[in-house]
Amino acid sequence: MQFISMVTLKCPKCGEGKLFKAPFKMNETCPSCGFKYEREEGYFTNAAVIASIFYSFIVAPILLVMVALDDKVSEIAWVLGIVTLITVPIIFHYSRSVWLYFDFGANPE
Repeated sequence: MQFISMVTLKCPKCGEGKLFKAPFKMNETCPSCGFKYEREEGYFTNAAVIASIFYSFIVAPILLVMVALDDKVSEIAWVLGIVTLITVPIIFHYSRSVWLYFDFGANPE
């Protein structure tokens, strides 16, 4: 249940409330159980590290294949730019969800 709740961007405590109310706007607390998502100032700094790891797993293979195929630098830049525009919003959501679940598992309050 925890994994499904994490993937569907639900509260780590109750598994029902949504984490996000808009594309780049998180709820401050769970609408169902009242669990406070951002526990302190700068709480989601570690989510940025997780996002960087996710992004590197997406970009590195594309870059390696394109370099191996001897594509032009301009083509590589265009492809990676488009990939970035598509993946960053998705990565933003899931990196925060993964961090919340990791931290909640280590320190449930």
